Amino acid sequence: MKLASFKKTCIPRLPALGLLPLFLCYPLSLRAQVETKKCKAPTELERKVASHPSADAYDELGSYFGQEDHYSCAISAFRASLRLNPKSWQTRSYLGLALLADGKPEDAVRELRSSLQLNPNQPNTHMTLGAALSQLNQPGAAINEFNAVLKADPKSVTALDWLSKTLISQGRYSAAIAVLKKGPADEVLQMNLVIAYSKSEDNDEAIQILSQMIKDRPSSAVPHAALATVYTQQNRLEDAVAEFKEALRLNPQDDVARVSYVKVLVLLTDFATALPLAQDYLSRHPKEFQALYLMGVIDLELANYEQARDMLTRAVSLNPNHYDTRYSLGVVFTKFGQLEQARQQLEIALKIDPSSSQAHFRLATVLRSLGLQGEAKKQLELYQLSSAERAKKDVATTKGHQASEFLQKGDAQRATDLYKEAIQDNPTDAHMYLNLALAFDRKGDIDGERAALEKAIELDPKFALAHNQLGSLKLQAGQVAQAEQEFKLAISLKPYFAEAQNNLGALYGQQGNDAEAERLFRQAIESNPGYAQAFVNLGATLASESRFAEAEAAVQSALEIEPDNKEAQELRALIRAHANQASTVIK
Repeated sequence: MKLASFKKTCIPRLPALGLLPLFLCYPLSLRAQVETKKCKAPTELERKVASHPSADAYDELGSYFGQEDHYSCAISAFRASLRLNPKSWQTRSYLGLALLADGKPEDAVRELRSSLQLNPNQPNTHMTLGAALSQLNQPGAAINEFNAVLKADPKSVTALDWLSKTLISQGRYSAAIAVLKKGPADEVLQMNLVIAYSKSEDNDEAIQILSQMIKDRPSSAVPHAALATVYTQQNRLEDAVAEFKEALRLNPQDDVARVSYVKVLVLLTDFATALPLAQDYLSRHPKEFQALYLMGVIDLELANYEQARDMLTRAVSLNPNHYDTRYSLGVVFTKFGQLEQARQQLEIALKIDPSSSQAHFRLATVLRSLGLQGEAKKQLELYQLSSAERAKKDVATTKGHQASEFLQKGDAQRATDLYKEAIQDNPTDAHMYLNLALAFDRKGDIDGERAALEKAIELDPKFALAHNQLGSLKLQAGQVAQAEQEFKLAISLKPYFAEAQNNLGALYGQQGNDAEAERLFRQAIESNPGYAQAFVNLGATLASESRFAEAEAAVQSALEIEPDNKEAQELRALIRAHANQASTVIK
């Protein structure tokens, strides 16, 4: 069995379940209780219920109220129906939907499960139950329900949307990617895929998907705005500006894109362009923190100090722990000569971000003007120290990027040298030590790799990636008990860490503990359904138990993911040979 190779590896909150669209998918809907003035139905429907109070009549009444968004009335109607026909799985499903819409997810779950006990073949009810379980923060149970929907309809966009968002919310990005790559070319699903790639730090793949979306849907603003966001994260600000402009041209009502665009323009010091955009946004959101803060910063830079002071003061009242608002307000007070007020704001800013060199420098200037030379000198020293540290970190980051490029080109020695130089400039960066370990691994320097990994863990004891790789080294060195400890620790720190689950499974497989090995390989596959090596290892384990049909199915899954996987091809041939031999012996 093979260990996982060394590999370094945006959720939006799940949307509220739209009830009315779901009602339109059902033959009936929700809402009842004619007796109360609040639950007033059309006269003809009220007469029908009064003259023939059947289960069907109450269901029809519930349907009416559901479509009118009167959910408590719908709940009463469906409960009246169930008193007459308690075995109706449809009514229980409608009742569950109404309860969920009325903010009662626990009661909804109870009714929806009762409905599914009466009739398990209800994809829409499984979907609603999954949504209710998501609201109750039971993602595992919710995932089971969404998978039940997909079993009936593998291309269900709604189920794939909910499932992928749930996986992303759990940090199971690889699993979300594997699910979404099999889905239809739907814009919502593609955006989920972009988020999953971005969260897993694979922005190149995210950019590729967004670029294709732009080609396929030239009139859609969504991929332009998303691409601009990715470019902003990469500090490609000019590219981000171009994409935000296009997104707003296509959809002028997108205020999220508008605010992000203004922020990028501020970073580029293009305040003249940012001003009308910020003013427009503020006119429509006069009490929103972002609107006030951005307008205040722009006014400050354009020397509109009166307006800046007003905007920033209001922004601080809404969000007193925002560093840049406090800093900017401190700068405004200096423009008016209000030095004590400036000092107060700058000191608060430094409590929020003690590493800010600009705040130390600005405070030093204010203190000097107040005649506090000793305190000013101290702040100036802190400014110089902070500036030097930041400069070193910037240099380290640049060298780290260069080292990564050399490693990708196969020059492990040059990469190693650059990572070492980067660490000299930033010796507390655990990720840089992990990257150095990767370079040592490419060189075959086991001792160097181990030392780098141990240092990474010293700096960050909860660094799951480093624990997993250190476990691999210890297993290769025959230190089985220590390797097991490292793998278990990695999994405890990162519960859906497929590589660590695979590695621990390989360890147990080597010990002959096939049951535990199989369990862990299946966990690895669940964590990352696109992980070919876990399928190969599972196939090998099943074959060792003469479970040849299951083994071949597992290996076939690996080949569907990686058609050129030599290990999987050889294992499949071996499994078939043993299966044929076993069949011949039986005959």
